Amino acid sequence: MRVAVVRMVWVPEHEYPTMSSTPPSDQRTSEKQQRLSTEDSFVGLGIAPQFVDALARQGIKYPRAVQGQVIPTILAGRDVVSLAETGSGKTIAFLAPVLQRILDDRPAKGSRIPARGRLRGLVVCPTRELADQTGAVAQHLTGGTVLRTGVAVGTTPIEPQITMLKDGIDLLVGTPGRLLDLMGQEALDPTPIQSIVIDEADRMFDMGFAPQVGKILSRMPAKRQTLLFTATMPRNAEELIERHLSGPVRIETHPHTTAATHVEQHVTMVHPSDRIDLLLHLLEQKNAGRTLVFCRTRRRTGWVASALARHGLRTGQLHADRSQAQRRRALESFSNGELDVLVSTDVGSRGLHIEGVRTVVNYDLPNTAEDLVHRAGRASHGTKRRGDAWTFLWERDLDLWYAMAPLAGVRIDPARVDGFRPSKVERPSREQGAGGKPGGGYHARHDTRKRPGPGRRKRASRPIGKDQKPGRGIRPPKSD
Repeated sequence: MRVAVVRMVWVPEHEYPTMSSTPPSDQRTSEKQQRLSTEDSFVGLGIAPQFVDALARQGIKYPRAVQGQVIPTILAGRDVVSLAETGSGKTIAFLAPVLQRILDDRPAKGSRIPARGRLRGLVVCPTRELADQTGAVAQHLTGGTVLRTGVAVGTTPIEPQITMLKDGIDLLVGTPGRLLDLMGQEALDPTPIQSIVIDEADRMFDMGFAPQVGKILSRMPAKRQTLLFTATMPRNAEELIERHLSGPVRIETHPHTTAATHVEQHVTMVHPSDRIDLLLHLLEQKNAGRTLVFCRTRRRTGWVASALARHGLRTGQLHADRSQAQRRRALESFSNGELDVLVSTDVGSRGLHIEGVRTVVNYDLPNTAEDLVHRAGRASHGTKRRGDAWTFLWERDLDLWYAMAPLAGVRIDPARVDGFRPSKVERPSREQGAGGKPGGGYHARHDTRKRPGPGRRKRASRPIGKDQKPGRGIRPPKSD
Protein backbone atom coordinates (compact mmCIF):
# COMPACT_ATOMS: atom_id res chain seq x y z
CA MET A 1 0.00 0.00 0.00
CA ARG A 2 1.27 3.46 -0.90
CA VAL A 3 1.23 6.02 1.88
CA ALA A 4 1.44 9.69 1.03
CA VAL A 5 3.80 11.46 3.41
CA VAL A 6 3.43 15.18 3.94
CA ARG A 7 6.56 16.82 5.22
CA MET A 8 5.70 19.59 7.63
CA VAL A 9 7.81 22.27 9.25
CA TRP A 10 7.07 22.19 12.94
CA VAL A 11 6.06 25.60 14.24
CA PRO A 12 6.66 26.04 17.98
CA GLU A 13 3.50 26.93 19.84
CA HIS A 14 4.90 30.23 21.06
CA GLU A 15 5.21 31.34 17.42
CA TYR A 16 1.72 30.19 16.48
CA PRO A 17 -1.64 31.85 17.25
CA THR A 18 -2.99 30.70 20.59
CA MET A 19 -6.50 29.35 21.23
CA SER A 20 -7.28 32.07 23.73
CA SER A 21 -9.03 35.20 22.50
CA THR A 22 -7.79 37.15 25.53
CA PRO A 23 -4.12 36.34 26.08
CA PRO A 24 -2.53 37.19 29.44
CA SER A 25 -1.07 40.65 29.79
CA ASP A 26 2.47 39.27 29.82
CA GLN A 27 1.88 37.59 26.45
CA ARG A 28 1.28 40.51 24.06
CA THR A 29 -0.12 39.62 20.64
CA SER A 30 2.81 39.51 18.25
CA GLU A 31 2.95 41.52 15.03
CA LYS A 32 2.80 38.24 13.13
CA GLN A 33 -0.56 37.38 14.73
CA GLN A 34 -1.88 40.90 14.09
CA ARG A 35 -1.09 40.50 10.37
CA LEU A 36 -3.06 37.25 10.00
CA SER A 37 -5.00 37.30 6.76
CA THR A 38 -8.21 35.50 5.85
CA GLU A 39 -6.18 32.57 4.53
CA ASP A 40 -4.78 32.03 8.04
CA SER A 41 -8.23 31.78 9.63
CA PHE A 42 -10.74 28.94 9.85
CA VAL A 43 -12.72 30.57 7.03
CA GLY A 44 -9.63 30.44 4.84
CA LEU A 45 -9.29 26.72 5.59
CA GLY A 46 -12.81 26.12 4.27
CA ILE A 47 -14.87 26.05 7.48
CA ALA A 48 -18.38 27.53 7.27
CA PRO A 49 -19.17 30.77 9.15
CA GLN A 50 -21.62 28.92 11.44
CA PHE A 51 -18.81 26.76 12.81
CA VAL A 52 -16.37 29.67 12.90
CA ASP A 53 -18.83 31.66 15.03
CA ALA A 54 -19.25 28.67 17.36
CA LEU A 55 -15.48 28.43 17.75
CA ALA A 56 -15.22 32.16 18.42
CA ARG A 57 -17.78 31.84 21.21
CA GLN A 58 -15.41 29.34 22.84
CA GLY A 59 -12.49 31.75 22.49
CA ILE A 60 -10.93 29.96 19.50
CA LYS A 61 -10.31 32.47 16.70
CA TYR A 62 -7.23 31.18 14.89
CA PRO A 63 -6.27 27.64 13.85
CA ARG A 64 -3.39 25.96 15.60
CA ALA A 65 -0.62 24.03 13.85
CA VAL A 66 -2.34 20.66 13.65
CA GLN A 67 -5.64 22.26 12.62
CA GLY A 68 -4.04 24.27 9.84
CA GLN A 69 -2.55 21.13 8.27
CA VAL A 70 -5.25 18.53 8.92
CA ILE A 71 -8.44 20.46 8.08
CA PRO A 72 -7.74 21.06 4.36
CA THR A 73 -6.66 17.43 3.89
CA ILE A 74 -9.87 16.10 5.46
CA LEU A 75 -12.00 18.50 3.43
CA ALA A 76 -10.28 17.14 0.31
CA GLY A 77 -11.66 13.69 1.17
CA ARG A 78 -8.33 12.02 1.88
CA ASP A 79 -7.68 9.43 4.58
CA VAL A 80 -5.45 10.91 7.30
CA VAL A 81 -3.02 9.58 9.90
CA SER A 82 -2.17 12.42 12.27
CA LEU A 83 0.47 12.24 14.99
CA ALA A 84 -0.01 15.14 17.39
CA GLU A 85 0.93 15.83 20.97
CA THR A 86 -1.60 16.15 23.75
CA GLY A 87 -3.26 19.57 23.99
CA SER A 88 -2.50 20.46 20.36
CA GLY A 89 -6.16 20.99 19.37
CA LYS A 90 -6.76 17.79 17.41
CA THR A 91 -10.40 17.43 18.51
CA ILE A 92 -11.31 20.59 16.60
CA ALA A 93 -8.96 19.45 13.82
CA PHE A 94 -11.19 16.47 12.99
CA LEU A 95 -14.64 17.60 14.19
CA ALA A 96 -14.76 20.86 12.23
CA PRO A 97 -13.98 19.37 8.78
CA VAL A 98 -16.06 16.21 9.32
CA LEU A 99 -19.09 18.33 10.27
CA GLN A 100 -18.32 20.64 7.35
CA ARG A 101 -18.40 17.72 4.90
CA ILE A 102 -21.71 16.53 6.38
CA LEU A 103 -23.15 20.03 6.06
CA ASP A 104 -21.96 20.37 2.45
CA ASP A 105 -23.38 16.96 1.52
CA ARG A 106 -26.81 17.45 3.07
CA PRO A 107 -29.85 16.44 1.00
CA ALA A 108 -31.42 18.97 -1.33
CA LYS A 109 -34.20 21.11 0.15
CA GLY A 110 -37.52 19.31 0.07
CA SER A 111 -36.04 15.83 -0.32
CA ARG A 112 -36.63 13.20 2.34
CA ILE A 113 -34.23 10.62 3.75
CA PRO A 114 -34.99 7.98 6.40
CA ALA A 115 -34.01 9.08 9.91
CA ARG A 116 -31.83 5.96 10.30
CA GLY A 117 -30.02 6.87 7.08
CA ARG A 118 -29.05 10.31 8.36
CA LEU A 119 -25.89 9.24 10.25
CA ARG A 120 -22.80 10.16 8.22
CA GLY A 121 -20.07 10.75 10.81
CA LEU A 122 -18.72 8.41 13.51
CA VAL A 123 -16.05 9.12 16.16
CA VAL A 124 -14.63 6.20 18.18
CA CYS A 125 -13.01 7.05 21.56
CA PRO A 126 -11.26 4.74 24.07
CA THR A 127 -12.93 6.06 27.24
CA ARG A 128 -16.37 7.26 28.24
CA GLU A 129 -14.98 10.55 29.57
CA LEU A 130 -13.27 11.35 26.28
CA ALA A 131 -16.41 10.43 24.34
CA ASP A 132 -18.52 12.73 26.54
CA GLN A 133 -16.04 15.57 26.12
CA THR A 134 -15.80 15.12 22.34
CA GLY A 135 -19.59 14.95 22.10
CA ALA A 136 -19.89 18.20 24.04
CA VAL A 137 -17.48 19.94 21.64
CA ALA A 138 -19.48 18.62 18.66
CA GLN A 139 -22.71 19.88 20.21
CA HIS A 140 -21.22 23.37 20.68
CA LEU A 141 -20.02 23.44 17.07
CA THR A 142 -23.43 22.48 15.65
CA GLY A 143 -25.40 24.86 17.87
CA GLY A 144 -26.34 27.22 15.03
CA THR A 145 -26.87 24.59 12.32
CA VAL A 146 -29.40 21.95 11.32
CA LEU A 147 -26.97 19.17 12.28
CA ARG A 148 -27.60 16.94 15.29
CA THR A 149 -25.01 14.99 17.27
CA GLY A 150 -25.14 12.29 19.95
CA VAL A 151 -23.03 10.22 22.34
CA ALA A 152 -23.24 6.46 22.98
CA VAL A 153 -21.13 4.95 25.78
CA GLY A 154 -21.31 1.84 27.93
CA THR A 155 -22.61 1.42 31.52
CA THR A 156 -25.53 3.69 30.61
CA PRO A 157 -29.03 2.64 29.45
CA ILE A 158 -29.00 1.67 25.80
CA GLU A 159 -32.70 2.35 25.09
CA PRO A 160 -32.35 6.18 24.96
CA GLN A 161 -29.43 5.76 22.56
CA ILE A 162 -31.50 3.48 20.31
CA THR A 163 -34.29 6.08 20.32
CA MET A 164 -31.79 8.83 19.51
CA LEU A 165 -30.55 6.91 16.45
CA LYS A 166 -34.10 6.11 15.38
CA ASP A 167 -35.00 9.82 15.49
CA GLY A 168 -31.95 10.60 13.36
CA ILE A 169 -28.57 12.25 14.06
CA ASP A 170 -25.73 13.36 11.78
CA LEU A 171 -22.68 12.51 13.90
CA LEU A 172 -22.24 9.94 16.68
CA VAL A 173 -19.43 9.78 19.25
CA GLY A 174 -19.06 6.48 21.11
CA THR A 175 -16.90 3.82 22.73
CA PRO A 176 -16.16 0.57 20.86
CA GLY A 177 -18.20 -1.81 23.02
CA ARG A 178 -21.39 0.24 22.94
CA LEU A 179 -21.09 0.90 19.20
CA LEU A 180 -20.89 -2.85 18.54
CA ASP A 181 -23.90 -3.40 20.83
CA LEU A 182 -25.91 -0.89 18.78
CA MET A 183 -24.84 -2.53 15.54
CA GLY A 184 -25.73 -5.97 16.94
CA GLN A 185 -29.25 -4.74 17.74
CA GLU A 186 -29.46 -3.17 14.24
CA ALA A 187 -30.05 0.24 15.80
CA LEU A 188 -26.89 1.62 14.20
CA ASP A 189 -26.81 1.33 10.42
CA PRO A 190 -23.22 1.91 9.21
CA THR A 191 -23.97 1.99 5.48
CA PRO A 192 -24.54 5.80 5.13
CA ILE A 193 -21.41 6.72 7.14
CA GLN A 194 -18.95 8.71 5.04
CA SER A 195 -16.31 9.61 7.68
CA ILE A 196 -15.05 7.61 10.68
CA VAL A 197 -12.52 8.93 13.21
CA ILE A 198 -10.37 6.72 15.47
CA ASP A 199 -9.26 9.03 18.27
CA GLU A 200 -6.37 8.30 20.67
CA ALA A 201 -5.55 5.16 18.68
CA ASP A 202 -2.49 4.22 20.74
CA ARG A 203 -4.53 4.32 23.95
CA MET A 204 -7.29 2.36 22.23
CA PHE A 205 -4.92 -0.50 21.53
CA ASP A 206 -3.31 -0.32 24.99
CA MET A 207 -6.75 -0.94 26.48
CA GLY A 208 -7.31 -4.02 24.31
CA PHE A 209 -9.82 -2.51 21.88
CA ALA A 210 -7.94 -3.55 18.72
CA PRO A 211 -10.32 -6.47 17.84
CA GLN A 212 -13.39 -4.31 18.44
CA VAL A 213 -12.04 -1.42 16.36
CA GLY A 214 -11.20 -3.84 13.56
CA LYS A 215 -14.72 -5.27 13.68
CA ILE A 216 -16.27 -1.77 13.55
CA LEU A 217 -14.16 -0.80 10.55
CA SER A 218 -14.97 -4.05 8.74
CA ARG A 219 -18.69 -3.15 8.92
CA MET A 220 -18.19 0.32 7.48
CA PRO A 221 -18.92 0.97 3.79
CA ALA A 222 -15.97 0.42 1.46
CA LYS A 223 -16.23 3.95 0.12
CA ARG A 224 -15.55 6.04 3.21
CA GLN A 225 -13.01 8.39 4.74
CA THR A 226 -10.99 7.00 7.67
CA LEU A 227 -9.14 9.35 10.02
CA LEU A 228 -6.73 8.09 12.68
CA PHE A 229 -5.36 10.38 15.40
CA THR A 230 -2.66 9.18 17.76
CA ALA A 231 0.24 10.46 19.84
CA THR A 232 2.46 7.45 19.07
CA MET A 233 2.44 4.77 16.39
CA PRO A 234 2.25 1.29 17.97
CA ARG A 235 2.46 -1.83 15.86
CA ASN A 236 -1.29 -2.42 16.11
CA ALA A 237 -1.94 1.00 14.60
CA GLU A 238 0.39 0.31 11.68
CA GLU A 239 -1.45 -2.96 11.01
CA LEU A 240 -4.81 -1.18 11.12
CA ILE A 241 -3.55 1.48 8.69
CA GLU A 242 -2.35 -1.21 6.29
CA ARG A 243 -5.67 -3.05 6.41
CA HIS A 244 -8.32 -0.34 6.59
CA LEU A 245 -6.96 2.98 5.24
CA SER A 246 -6.59 3.84 1.57
CA GLY A 247 -3.50 5.89 0.63
CA PRO A 248 -3.54 7.94 3.85
CA VAL A 249 -1.75 11.24 4.20
CA ARG A 250 0.51 11.08 7.24
CA ILE A 251 0.74 14.43 9.02
CA GLU A 252 3.03 15.11 11.96
CA THR A 253 3.00 18.70 13.18
CA HIS A 254 4.53 18.25 16.64
CA PRO A 255 7.27 16.11 18.14
CA HIS A 256 5.43 13.31 19.92
CA THR A 257 6.32 11.24 23.00
CA THR A 258 7.94 14.37 24.44
CA ALA A 259 6.92 16.11 27.63
CA ALA A 260 5.17 19.46 27.21
CA THR A 261 7.66 22.30 27.46
CA HIS A 262 5.41 24.49 29.62
CA VAL A 263 5.25 21.84 32.36
CA GLU A 264 8.07 21.87 34.89
CA GLN A 265 9.07 18.36 35.99
CA HIS A 266 9.94 17.48 39.60
CA VAL A 267 11.15 14.03 40.68
CA THR A 268 11.70 12.95 44.27
CA MET A 269 12.52 9.78 46.18
CA VAL A 270 9.98 9.01 48.89
CA HIS A 271 9.18 5.88 50.88
CA PRO A 272 5.72 4.44 50.04
CA SER A 273 4.54 5.05 53.59
CA ASP A 274 5.45 8.76 53.32
CA ARG A 275 3.75 9.50 50.00
CA ILE A 276 0.51 10.80 51.50
CA ASP A 277 2.47 13.08 53.83
CA LEU A 278 4.49 14.40 50.89
CA LEU A 279 1.34 14.87 48.80
CA LEU A 280 -0.26 16.87 51.63
CA HIS A 281 2.92 18.94 51.91
CA LEU A 282 2.80 19.76 48.18
CA LEU A 283 -0.88 20.71 48.35
CA GLU A 284 -0.41 22.90 51.42
CA GLN A 285 3.03 24.42 50.98
CA LYS A 286 3.80 24.49 47.25
CA ASN A 287 0.79 26.44 45.95
CA ALA A 288 -0.24 23.44 43.87
CA GLY A 289 -3.67 24.77 42.93
CA ARG A 290 -6.12 22.33 41.40
CA THR A 291 -4.34 18.96 41.37
CA LEU A 292 -4.73 15.73 39.43
CA VAL A 293 -3.19 12.66 41.11
CA PHE A 294 -2.50 9.48 39.12
CA CYS A 295 -2.35 6.03 40.73
CA ARG A 296 -1.60 2.68 39.12
CA THR A 297 -4.58 0.70 40.44
CA ARG A 298 -8.23 1.31 41.24
CA ARG A 299 -7.79 0.13 44.83
CA ARG A 300 -4.93 2.54 45.50
CA THR A 301 -6.95 5.35 43.92
CA GLY A 302 -9.61 4.75 46.56
CA TRP A 303 -7.03 4.66 49.37
CA VAL A 304 -5.40 7.93 48.36
CA ALA A 305 -8.72 9.72 47.83
CA SER A 306 -9.98 8.56 51.24
CA ALA A 307 -6.75 9.67 52.96
CA LEU A 308 -6.94 13.15 51.42
CA ALA A 309 -10.62 13.47 52.30
CA ARG A 310 -9.82 12.60 55.94
CA HIS A 311 -7.49 15.60 55.98
CA GLY A 312 -10.24 17.97 54.89
CA LEU A 313 -9.51 18.18 51.16
CA ARG A 314 -12.39 18.12 48.68
CA THR A 315 -11.44 15.02 46.74
CA GLY A 316 -12.98 12.99 43.90
CA GLN A 317 -12.19 9.64 42.27
CA LEU A 318 -12.04 8.55 38.63
CA HIS A 319 -11.57 4.89 37.74
CA ALA A 320 -13.30 1.97 36.05
CA ASP A 321 -15.08 0.72 39.19
CA ARG A 322 -17.08 3.93 39.46
CA SER A 323 -20.43 4.18 37.71
CA GLN A 324 -20.71 6.44 34.70
CA ALA A 325 -22.83 8.89 36.71
CA GLN A 326 -20.16 9.02 39.44
CA ARG A 327 -17.39 9.56 36.89
CA ARG A 328 -19.26 12.36 35.15
CA ARG A 329 -20.11 14.00 38.47
CA ALA A 330 -16.47 13.85 39.60
CA LEU A 331 -15.20 15.38 36.36
CA GLU A 332 -17.81 18.14 36.37
CA SER A 333 -17.16 18.98 40.03
CA PHE A 334 -13.42 19.05 39.46
CA SER A 335 -13.75 21.18 36.31
CA ASN A 336 -16.05 23.62 38.12
CA GLY A 337 -13.65 24.03 41.02
CA GLU A 338 -15.88 22.25 43.53
CA LEU A 339 -13.08 19.70 44.17
CA ASP A 340 -9.48 20.48 45.11
CA VAL A 341 -8.05 17.13 44.02
CA LEU A 342 -9.07 14.43 41.56
CA VAL A 343 -7.42 11.02 42.07
CA SER A 344 -7.49 8.91 38.92
CA THR A 345 -6.12 5.86 37.18
CA ASP A 346 -4.85 6.25 33.62
CA VAL A 347 -8.49 6.52 32.54
CA GLY A 348 -8.02 10.28 32.98
CA SER A 349 -4.62 10.58 31.33
CA ARG A 350 -5.58 10.74 27.65
CA GLY A 351 -7.36 13.43 25.71
CA LEU A 352 -9.26 15.02 28.59
CA HIS A 353 -9.19 18.80 28.77
CA ILE A 354 -9.88 20.00 32.30
CA GLU A 355 -9.77 23.74 32.85
CA GLY A 356 -7.68 25.02 35.72
CA VAL A 357 -5.46 21.98 36.44
CA ARG A 358 -2.10 23.37 37.50
CA THR A 359 -0.39 20.37 39.08
CA VAL A 360 -0.15 16.70 38.18
CA VAL A 361 1.23 14.15 40.65
CA ASN A 362 2.42 10.69 39.60
CA TYR A 363 1.74 8.95 42.90
CA ASP A 364 2.73 5.75 41.09
CA LEU A 365 5.12 5.66 38.14
CA PRO A 366 3.36 4.77 34.86
CA ASN A 367 4.50 1.82 32.78
CA THR A 368 5.52 3.67 29.60
CA ALA A 369 7.08 6.94 28.50
CA GLU A 370 3.92 7.72 26.51
CA ASP A 371 1.77 7.50 29.66
CA LEU A 372 4.25 9.73 31.50
CA VAL A 373 3.95 12.36 28.76
CA HIS A 374 0.15 12.20 28.64
CA ARG A 375 -0.20 12.42 32.41
CA ALA A 376 2.04 15.48 32.63
CA GLY A 377 0.18 17.01 29.70
CA ARG A 378 -2.97 17.39 31.81
CA ALA A 379 -1.27 20.29 33.66
CA SER A 380 -2.34 23.58 32.05
CA HIS A 381 -3.70 21.50 29.16
CA GLY A 382 -4.29 23.43 25.95
CA THR A 383 -2.55 26.56 27.28
CA LYS A 384 1.01 27.75 27.65
CA ARG A 385 0.64 28.70 31.29
CA ARG A 386 3.18 27.13 33.58
CA GLY A 387 2.26 23.80 35.14
CA ASP A 388 4.01 21.37 37.47
CA ALA A 389 4.36 17.59 37.30
CA TRP A 390 5.62 15.70 40.36
CA THR A 391 6.78 12.09 40.18
CA PHE A 392 7.24 9.96 43.31
CA LEU A 393 9.87 7.23 43.07
CA TRP A 394 11.11 4.41 45.23
CA GLU A 395 14.05 2.04 44.85
CA ARG A 396 12.12 -0.42 42.75
CA ASP A 397 11.13 2.33 40.31
CA LEU A 398 14.62 3.54 39.46
CA ASP A 399 15.38 1.09 36.66
CA LEU A 400 12.09 1.87 34.92
CA TRP A 401 12.49 5.60 35.50
CA TYR A 402 15.92 5.83 33.89
CA ALA A 403 14.65 3.74 30.97
CA MET A 404 11.55 5.85 30.24
CA ALA A 405 12.60 9.36 31.28
CA PRO A 406 14.94 10.02 28.31
CA LEU A 407 12.24 8.76 25.91
CA ALA A 408 9.83 11.29 27.40
CA GLY A 409 12.36 14.11 27.19
CA VAL A 410 12.77 14.31 30.98
CA ARG A 411 16.42 14.31 32.05
CA ILE A 412 16.48 15.08 35.75
CA ASP A 413 17.50 13.11 38.82
CA PRO A 414 15.45 12.71 42.00
CA ALA A 415 15.90 15.52 44.51
CA ARG A 416 14.58 16.30 47.97
CA VAL A 417 11.52 18.52 48.42
CA ASP A 418 12.26 21.70 50.35
CA GLY A 419 10.63 21.78 53.76
CA PHE A 420 9.55 18.12 53.81
CA ARG A 421 11.02 15.73 56.37
CA PRO A 422 10.15 12.11 55.65
CA SER A 423 9.97 9.60 58.46
CA LYS A 424 11.91 7.11 56.31
CA VAL A 425 15.03 9.19 55.67
CA GLU A 426 17.24 8.04 52.82
CA ARG A 427 21.01 8.45 52.97
CA PRO A 428 22.07 11.09 50.44
CA SER A 429 25.10 10.59 48.23
CA ARG A 430 27.79 13.27 48.07
CA GLU A 431 29.44 12.03 44.89
CA GLN A 432 26.71 10.67 42.67
CA GLY A 433 23.00 10.88 42.12
CA ALA A 434 20.48 8.12 41.64
CA GLY A 435 21.46 5.52 39.09
CA GLY A 436 25.08 6.70 39.20
CA LYS A 437 24.15 10.02 37.60
CA PRO A 438 26.09 13.12 38.67
CA GLY A 439 24.37 15.71 40.76
CA GLY A 440 24.28 14.53 44.38
CA GLY A 441 20.92 12.80 44.57
CA TYR A 442 20.28 9.44 46.22
CA HIS A 443 22.00 6.11 46.03
CA ALA A 444 20.37 3.88 43.43
CA ARG A 445 21.85 0.68 44.82
CA HIS A 446 19.02 -1.70 45.46
CA ASP A 447 18.94 -5.45 45.64
CA THR A 448 16.53 -6.73 42.97
CA ARG A 449 16.56 -10.14 44.63
CA LYS A 450 14.46 -8.71 47.46
CA ARG A 451 11.57 -7.91 45.16
CA PRO A 452 8.49 -10.12 45.57
CA GLY A 453 8.27 -12.91 43.04
CA PRO A 454 5.47 -13.42 40.54
CA GLY A 455 3.72 -15.91 42.83
CA ARG A 456 3.11 -13.34 45.55
CA ARG A 457 1.67 -10.81 43.14
CA LYS A 458 -1.05 -13.22 42.11
CA ARG A 459 -2.59 -13.22 45.59
CA ALA A 460 -5.48 -10.78 45.26
CA SER A 461 -6.22 -10.47 48.98
CA ARG A 462 -2.76 -10.55 50.59
CA PRO A 463 -2.56 -8.55 53.84
CA ILE A 464 -1.35 -4.98 53.59
CA GLY A 465 1.35 -3.79 55.96
CA LYS A 466 0.59 -0.86 58.21
CA ASP A 467 3.28 1.25 56.59
CA GLN A 468 1.77 0.57 53.15
CA LYS A 469 -1.65 2.00 53.96
CA PRO A 470 -1.69 5.66 52.94
CA GLY A 471 -2.77 8.34 55.32
CA ARG A 472 -2.27 6.55 58.63
CA GLY A 473 -5.13 8.52 60.13
CA ILE A 474 -5.41 12.25 60.62
CA ARG A 475 -2.30 14.13 61.61
CA PRO A 476 -2.54 15.63 65.10
CA PRO A 477 -2.70 19.44 65.29
CA LYS A 478 0.56 21.26 65.88
CA SER A 479 1.13 22.29 69.48
CA ASP A 480 1.74 25.95 70.27
